[in-house]
Amino acid sequence: MSDNDRNAAQFPPSEGAEIRDTDIMFDCPECGKSLVIDYRGAGLQIECSTCGAKVLVPIPEGMELSDLDLDPGEILKQLFATRKNFQKAELEIQSLKARLVQLQETLGVMQQVIAEGLSLS
Repeated sequence: MSDNDRNAAQFPPSEGAEIRDTDIMFDCPECGKSLVIDYRGAGLQIECSTCGAKVLVPIPEGMELSDLDLDPGEILKQLFATRKNFQKAELEIQSLKARLVQLQETLGVMQQVIAEGLSLS
C-alpha cells in the first residue's frame, strides 16, 4: 500500500471521523472490527489494526480494478515526490550518522577523563 493509501486509511475508523463517499467500509472477517479505507485500497491486502489478521479489501460492486489506474502524468508526479522524499531521508541519515560519530567521540573522551580521574585516587 502506498503512503497516500496509508494516510487515507483509518483502521479502525476513529471516533467522529468523516467517512467520504469514496471510502470503502468493511468488517475484519477475523474479529469483526469495522475498517475504512480510501477506494484506492480496493483489492489490496492490509493488516487489521485490532487483531493483526491479513484482510483483503473488498472491491465495491460495479468497480473494476482498472478504474484505479492512474494516468501516466500522475504516476510520474508520485515517482518524483517519492524520489524527493527518499533523497531527504538519505540526507537526514547522513546527518544523524555524523552526529552519532561526534557523540561517540565525546563519550570516549569523557570515559578517558573518568578513567584518569579514578586512577589518580
